Amino acid sequence: MIETAQRVLAVDLSMVPATRTVQFVVGWTRAAFEESRAIAVLTREGLAHAAAPNRRSFAELILRLQWLHSVKPDQRAGALDGMIEEEKGLTRKFYGHLKHMGYDAQPDLSDMEQVLTDVIQDGRLVDQAKRILAAAKATDGAAIGMYYAWREETQYMHATAQLAAAYAPEIEGRLGSGRPPVVDLEFEGHRTATVLAVALAYRLLVEEGVDEHTASLLIDAFFG
Repeated sequence: MIETAQRVLAVDLSMVPATRTVQFVVGWTRAAFEESRAIAVLTREGLAHAAAPNRRSFAELILRLQWLHSVKPDQRAGALDGMIEEEKGLTRKFYGHLKHMGYDAQPDLSDMEQVLTDVIQDGRLVDQAKRILAAAKATDGAAIGMYYAWREETQYMHATAQLAAAYAPEIEGRLGSGRPPVVDLEFEGHRTATVLAVALAYRLLVEEGVDEHTASLLIDAFFG
């Protein structure tokens, strides 16, 4: 898995025009394989139980590629712009919260504000861009596995009751020791998801106008 991820991450796509959709497809695909590499390294070092944040991110990235593929090609850029505007709003709120708590930060948000968007006038798609559950539901069942994995790993990447109980289980009224569970130790499901990632990236890039030879570079690298 490590070698496969390194090959995919090394693919040079600098000749491809950076349209909104292409940027998201390539960015999400690269991020997924970076997470795949991190999961493999942690597992090799006996730390698979601590890789929940990486597995959650990996599942979300694959789910987002599935969602984007479910959106009509001519609506994808506008839907992604909805995601950008949501992130802008969250950033502004974050600094507002800091100010309310007594820290009056003066961040330079000019680069963020200068990103021009053309958000699609379809509330359903904008909602899917904002919320992972709405995105998963929009795939007509295709993303059930990734959504399930995302939800399971979410329990172990925050300061949750589930995480506390995993590391410090109660055993006959006393504290025991434990670790969060790891379901896919043999990476069977993970490998299938990585195949899906490069296949979706290929389809999305071709539908965005990238020539088939260039779009297939990720697949060629994956299979070595």
